Amino acid sequence: MSLDIPFRGIMSIITRNHYIFMNHELKHLELTDGQVPCLLVLSKKEGITQDELAKMFYIDKGTIARAIKKLEEKGMVNKVQDPLNRRRYLLSLTQKGEQVIPVILQAEKKWENILFKGFSNEERSYMLNKMTILAENSLKSPIKPYKD
Repeated sequence: MSLDIPFRGIMSIITRNHYIFMNHELKHLELTDGQVPCLLVLSKKEGITQDELAKMFYIDKGTIARAIKKLEEKGMVNKVQDPLNRRRYLLSLTQKGEQVIPVILQAEKKWENILFKGFSNEERSYMLNKMTILAENSLKSPIKPYKD
């Protein structure tokens, strides 16, 4: 099958299918593809704020607030008032949140294996390197989606 479509269309197909795949794989955890990145970041950066997450993902604060609220309701995230700034809340994973991280990582690995089927290790590494460069270049765009 040869796709004769623009680069943006190719990226859209991959992104959309990742969304569908992850929602299917994580359905038993009642997690959506939008909540997963928050959990993964919190597994590595305990004590980060919602504002920091929003900036990291280049999405608005309201979207992050809704994702965190749902994760709190599911018992996966703790939100504690920052003792240095009472208007901010520090986020961390609960024990339940920590337990889902390996399941998420396994699903992500499974998706990568589907994407890179037929690639050699060198080709896979090359693609990941080049995609990282594309992501970094996209962040250098003079037009930012949201103001700080």
